[in-house]
Amino acid sequence: MNKLLFFAGMLLALCCTSCRKNEHNLYPVSGKVRYKGAPAAGAAVFFNRQNRESLNEHLVMAVVQQDGSFELVCGPWGKGAPPGQYDVLIEWKPVVAQLNGNPQRGPDKLNGRYADASRPLLHATVEAKKNELPSFELSD
Repeated sequence: MNKLLFFAGMLLALCCTSCRKNEHNLYPVSGKVRYKGAPAAGAAVFFNRQNRESLNEHLVMAVVQQDGSFELVCGPWGKGAPPGQYDVLIEWKPVVAQLNGNPQRGPDKLNGRYADASRPLLHATVEAKKNELPSFELSD
């Protein structure tokens, strides 16, 4: 019985240490997205780490706020992103209707131009510090 309790305690301790934010090396990342000079409110921003297998990476993304600003979130680990070089993809599908309380989105206002992972147009570097990125200025 004592061995079982000891084992359960050790397992719990290991689980708790894996929940720490610092263990995932996340650093705050914020920026702005503008389209033709205006905030791209509601656009989704995705950061894909370069030279990594995407299946083993957590989703790093943000939604652009009314003022054009965004803050990245890394999957279940919280705010921020691991340091590295990233391809940046942006998709802007505005809500056009509500169906049973669920937003129905229209086509990408950017026509997929900034959402092609095989030919990313935007890139960013996340450093091991607080990151305020230059504004992403989008056009047709």
